[in-house]
Amino acid sequence: MPRRRTALLAAAGLLTAALGAAPPDRAGAGGHRTFDVATYNVYQGADLVPLFSAPDLPELIRRAGVAYDQAVATDFPGRARSISRLLKKDRPAVVGLQEVALWKTGPRGGRLTTAYDFLAILLEALRAEGLRYRAAAVDTTFSGTLPISATRQASITDRDVILVRDDLRTADAQSHLYAAQLVVPTPSGLTFTIPRGWSSVDVRLADGPVRVANTHLEPSAAPVRTAQARELLTALAPSPHPVVAVGDFNSPPVDASGPYGTFTGGGHLDAWHAVHPVKNGFTAAQDPGLTNVPSALSRRIDHVFPQAGRLAAVRAEVIGDRLRDRTPAGLWPSDHAGLVVRLRTGRR
Repeated sequence: MPRRRTALLAAAGLLTAALGAAPPDRAGAGGHRTFDVATYNVYQGADLVPLFSAPDLPELIRRAGVAYDQAVATDFPGRARSISRLLKKDRPAVVGLQEVALWKTGPRGGRLTTAYDFLAILLEALRAEGLRYRAAAVDTTFSGTLPISATRQASITDRDVILVRDDLRTADAQSHLYAAQLVVPTPSGLTFTIPRGWSSVDVRLADGPVRVANTHLEPSAAPVRTAQARELLTALAPSPHPVVAVGDFNSPPVDASGPYGTFTGGGHLDAWHAVHPVKNGFTAAQDPGLTNVPSALSRRIDHVFPQAGRLAAVRAEVIGDRLRDRTPAGLWPSDHAGLVVRLRTGRR
């Protein structure tokens, strides 16, 4: 009977592995637990910056059409499959995503329908790889609609998302917009207000909860970006649980007075630097069309910031930065690379 029970348990374990079940958080040296977190700016698919300098409305419409065509050409369904394969290696407990776009199109003045829902597309691609995740927190930031031709219009809604493995319980999911926002008057006469925000969720691991926060800070204005980082650090400070902040901070390690310095000077570690003190770890940015060769990654602005004294980084890896990571059509998975970090809790 004991032998038969052992055989059944072994068979069950093999079946679980075959079905792609997620690994539990790991027990490390000294009884500490480790778990993997990731951040990935998956790229909204188009460069929107040229919209802000359009001299008049006809040129704005033309540029909006170019942007939407670029979003189609950069093929998020294909890129989502590549991103899913990259995440399959480590099956991180939590993934912070930025630029999880929702594109809609329709006739001018008429009803818009969904063309590309990046969140739904990515979750399906993950399932196809045997990875089971759910969106535990979604932060909807800016949204806008513009004509893209004489007869058509398109809208984009930007979202930042925290994915959590289905085998993990969560609590206290929340999303907020920053008080600091960029306002952009344009030559065409339109004014764009660009809100950004952050989300957090408490993820229950084997030895207790960890609060994971995800954000995408303003890329175009340093004072706004720094104010947003200070808002986030202040909001996370009262957490009763260990905190790790992930995301596209648009702030390299030399930015001592900006978001990087705000977090590293505010009780958080730079996980990449802690593991690789002399490696560059570049995560940005490929060309907007994603076809450039060689890689154009030349900045490290995507970060994992664990709370010092409560979490420690023991492994860090950049993903999506090699030619072999591209889609079969030759597209980079994103204009950013992703970052996967293994963290060790301070509890025994």
